[in-house]
Amino acid sequence: MITYGTNPGMGIGISRKIPRAADLKGGATTYEKSLKYMGFAEEEQMIGKKVDYVFIGSCTNGRIEDFRAFASIVKGRKKADHVTAWVVPGSHVVEQQIKEEGILDILHEAGFQLRQPGCSACLAMNDDKIPAGKYAVSTSNRNFEGRQGPGSRTMLASPFMAAAAAVTGFVTDPRDLL
Repeated sequence: MITYGTNPGMGIGISRKIPRAADLKGGATTYEKSLKYMGFAEEEQMIGKKVDYVFIGSCTNGRIEDFRAFASIVKGRKKADHVTAWVVPGSHVVEQQIKEEGILDILHEAGFQLRQPGCSACLAMNDDKIPAGKYAVSTSNRNFEGRQGPGSRTMLASPFMAAAAAVTGFVTDPRDLL
């Protein structure tokens, strides 16, 4: 699953197309506004859309299990050159676990940047902001307009989906990399 709009309910299976407003029940104006903000159109595929940033962690999907899943896709690969990838453990305990299990080594070798446990780019704290107009695949829990930085465009996804996007540079079905 991945989101195409500006709320978590606007999600589809990775192999499906963005729905048409005519096929939805009510809210066509909000729907069309959301697609315009995201720069997407009805009936487009999500697979193949370029990704600029990948964010995994914070309180949502910042558990050790999430990093294990993420690393299972990343191991032996490098992030795409044009992708900035931030890793934010959900706590200092999780940070210690990813170090002890060698997960941090895998992520560093792949070109990922470790951030301190906390909110980070989940809600554009500190300097961790997605620039306006840029696309982020994020494991955070919200994707409303500007959530990860003013004008940023966030696609919510699982750790597997985020890892696949990080290494390919595009929205990718993670099953193709397993």
